[in-house]
Amino acid sequence: MAKAEPADVGQAKSPGTPAPRPPDGGWGWVVTFSSFMISVLVDGVCFSQGIFFNRFMEHFGANKATTSWIGSVLNGSYLIIGPGVSMLVNKYGCRPVAITGAVVSSVALFVSTFSTNIALLTFTYGFLGGLGFGLMYLPAIVMVGYYFDKRRALATGIACCGSGIGTFVFAPLSEFLLGEYNWQGTTWIMSGLVLNGAIFSMFYRPLPAATCAHSDNSDMQLAEMGDNKPIYSKNRKSAEPMVRSRSYDMNLNKPLNGQVSVIKGQSDIARLAHSHGTLVQDGKHGHQGHKHSYLQPLERKDIFYSGSIKNLKEFTQAGSEKEYTQAVFTSHQSLQPGRGKEQEGDLSPCTRAARGLLSVFDISLLKSPTFLLYGISCFLCMMGFFVPFTYIPPMALDMDISLKDAAFLISIIGITNTVGRVVVGFVSDQTWADCLLINNIALIIAGVATILVPFYGSYGLLSAYVAIFGLGIAVFVSLRSIIMVELMGLERLTSAFGLVIMFQGMSSYIGAPIAGAIADTFGSYNAAFYLSGATLAMSGIICLPLRKLAAWERSREQPHVSGAETHAMLDSH
Repeated sequence: MAKAEPADVGQAKSPGTPAPRPPDGGWGWVVTFSSFMISVLVDGVCFSQGIFFNRFMEHFGANKATTSWIGSVLNGSYLIIGPGVSMLVNKYGCRPVAITGAVVSSVALFVSTFSTNIALLTFTYGFLGGLGFGLMYLPAIVMVGYYFDKRRALATGIACCGSGIGTFVFAPLSEFLLGEYNWQGTTWIMSGLVLNGAIFSMFYRPLPAATCAHSDNSDMQLAEMGDNKPIYSKNRKSAEPMVRSRSYDMNLNKPLNGQVSVIKGQSDIARLAHSHGTLVQDGKHGHQGHKHSYLQPLERKDIFYSGSIKNLKEFTQAGSEKEYTQAVFTSHQSLQPGRGKEQEGDLSPCTRAARGLLSVFDISLLKSPTFLLYGISCFLCMMGFFVPFTYIPPMALDMDISLKDAAFLISIIGITNTVGRVVVGFVSDQTWADCLLINNIALIIAGVATILVPFYGSYGLLSAYVAIFGLGIAVFVSLRSIIMVELMGLERLTSAFGLVIMFQGMSSYIGAPIAGAIADTFGSYNAAFYLSGATLAMSGIICLPLRKLAAWERSREQPHVSGAETHAMLDSH
């Protein structure tokens, strides 16, 4: 058994505490499938809102702008609560948060069918449903990165394809159900489908760092990982407790070379626990039981990174994969001296909430010109993002296209979105790929194509347009985290991602309603697509000088960087 220096009970030195290494397979594929299915459910419901648009408008006698608030609040809510969900994940873990989200969203959809006016429907279906989806969405993103390092790009690509598959399936499914039942009956079925997210969320098993147990005489004893059962025994002829423990690989729950050790006394147990992972105490005498210690996914600095970690400078600079994994974990706050639960209990709820928010994102990013410009780009993009999903089906109906064919237009977006994410995932891992430029070109093309929607007078041209649009949004969604790491560094990725998602949620709230108000004013959907296309194209155009701005900002923060070095940074891309 490996030896380790004695550790103080209840404390662990952050640099020496082994972090759980992702298994890069095994149960990780179950987690990947679960995230895939949750993406199918969440984005399937959210992106098929346009199929319900005319039914809602006719049932409540509302105009286009008012009706569009239902889908906008749904999509905006599940994005804007991202920082709050991050706090909950850090405190409770991904599994309980995601299960709660599935239950909340399912109940919200069911209750919404009893709404007596469109405002109540917007609150129940849109706001409450969006809150539930938000609780499901973020855990689905981070759990894949938690279980994968080397194969992360592949696993993330598989999980994210659930968005496109969900769009492809739910659009014609909604059309079929609306033909068989009314919108209330269809929503009941959707509610039942969404509840399955609770089952998939149950597979979000955290990676353990260490396990300890206490007996009623306050002697700490090590418990075996994986089965939640302490394997200690006491020598009745001796007052000194003895623990017989098999050495275990803490990530895969497999024995190491069949080694068995007999440990006598509390200090030996402390050394054993410290050699295997983070040490946790119950902290109460006279209490019998045991507990696991887990490092939460958001304690990984690279948890939102969707590309291959081999492309990160932190990975190439690390001496080994193990050292990289250790480096990307932030210190476990609850195990630091003076930062335990006892100290947290002395704080007011408001103070604890403020600390939680500050731990999720770095407000100083708002002082960065690079981040602000990219944030504005994402804000503009999401203003136009949901307009085609909302208004393509009713516009097609106005062109005397059947509801079945109109629904298939949304399915085409799902198909090309899926293909696009796979292709972009492969391309982004290539050394020659300029991810920022690819993102900008894709958004400009998608924006220009959207501006021209009023001139597509046939179903074939509309089909070609939605295919292009699906590819464009696939590029944008797939490359966000990669671009943020390039521009702002891995250290600030979690904070930057949280703020960007919040910006996107804000613009998702207002994009479709503004477009709907314009459509009401002019009596057609043409102006709505002009607005949507303009914001999409502008989001790509303003990012064209972003890399130069980032280089200038770095040179300003580091005065010793010469002009030649700044040009070298620019030329490297």
